[in-house]
Amino acid sequence: MTSRWPVILGVVGVCAAAHAQEPGRAECGRADEDARLEAHVRLDNLFLFRSDSDFDRTAPRYDESGQTVGAFATVLTPRLTWHLARNLRVTYEVEIGLNYWSRNNPDTESALSPDVFVMKHREMFAQGEFNRGRLGFQVGYQRFLDPTGLFLNHWIGAAQVWWGFEHGRIGLFVGEVPDQTYEGITVRDNNFKRDILVFGASGAWDLGGGWGLAAGVHTLYDSHVVGRTRFVVAPAARVSHESGPWTLFVDGVLQAGRFDNAALDGGDQTVIAWAAQGHVGLDLPPWSAEMNLLALSPDDAHDGNARQGAFLYAAKPASRTRMLTEDEVRDWYDNYDERLSTFEGGFFLNRAGLFLADISAGVEVADWFRPGVTVGAALALEPHNALGGRFVGVEALADLVISWRERLFVHVVGGALAPGRAAAALVNRMDRTATDPVWMTEVSLTVRD
Repeated sequence: MTSRWPVILGVVGVCAAAHAQEPGRAECGRADEDARLEAHVRLDNLFLFRSDSDFDRTAPRYDESGQTVGAFATVLTPRLTWHLARNLRVTYEVEIGLNYWSRNNPDTESALSPDVFVMKHREMFAQGEFNRGRLGFQVGYQRFLDPTGLFLNHWIGAAQVWWGFEHGRIGLFVGEVPDQTYEGITVRDNNFKRDILVFGASGAWDLGGGWGLAAGVHTLYDSHVVGRTRFVVAPAARVSHESGPWTLFVDGVLQAGRFDNAALDGGDQTVIAWAAQGHVGLDLPPWSAEMNLLALSPDDAHDGNARQGAFLYAAKPASRTRMLTEDEVRDWYDNYDERLSTFEGGFFLNRAGLFLADISAGVEVADWFRPGVTVGAALALEPHNALGGRFVGVEALADLVISWRERLFVHVVGGALAPGRAAAALVNRMDRTATDPVWMTEVSLTVRD
């Protein structure tokens, strides 16, 4: 991967130079009067410190590394879009990081060294519109979401085609969620027998008066484990509204299907699960506020029976919490809604269920300084699946944002999480009843275009 990166930069540099000399020419090849190269970049430098990784201060017998969590890290995300014509373009995005200063070495000589830079080619797709914009497509690796983002919110290979009309559009899609089942390099070693497929139909409509509706039916066919096929049909919808300073949306997802041979007696499990989310935002300069409610259905108290009620979850809700859910500045892959769950086949499954409510508020003190606060609280909806605990915890944090010309952002965050018995039962590794609080500080410097 390391050896290819200079080549990629060289090709981009040659094309950019050609574009600078001939404005009507954005790609290395045939000229087009609408052709151009669009470039964006984002660089994050991050510092994180947490007092512990769980809620138990019990010292293990061997504790040479201590119990605190901390890191300096850097992430670079360039994004290039080649506009080949007015209605046709190719997009490429790569994420170089999360690179930890204490681990990833820019001076290593071997591309196979364990300390080489992390580089993820996140998106590479072609997109276009034809027939006066009515017919469109997008094919390749892309970030793919269902209307709510609660079920499908993944970077995957997918193909979409849609038909647009005056007040909306409808379309079809198919994609594959990557898994760890062996796939060969040559095509003769590959087939669709042990893949995770997603397919279905979706649409979006402008209902007038600031109201909008996005809805779809998303089907998951997961056969990556032999004899344990998972088949789920998930209708999902979002109703949204914007009016003056107010914005709101309401999400709902239902999952129904079957997990083959997943019960303890070797029988099948019937899947009936759901998720819901509601979000309200108010923007009255210099003040702003948001509230978000999230609910994920639990399984019943009997693990391995013929019913499966836990929701297959993407772990990317609209909540503003930084520890209970994904950090908005940078995903550290360590948020507690994921750690309360098990992970399989690209999805998180929390048998205890989850209800999370959070509210945040901020004020623009100056055009360069905006402080804000967030408070969130979470409960387990089925205490029997959390050793009898219902309370997950309360998170409170302050975020001081310093900005310059919408290009430079500094976040200085301090916060704490006071856990309950449910979090202790599902997260702690030694004492499953300990509820010692965790405090954290995070500083980030982001430069973007």
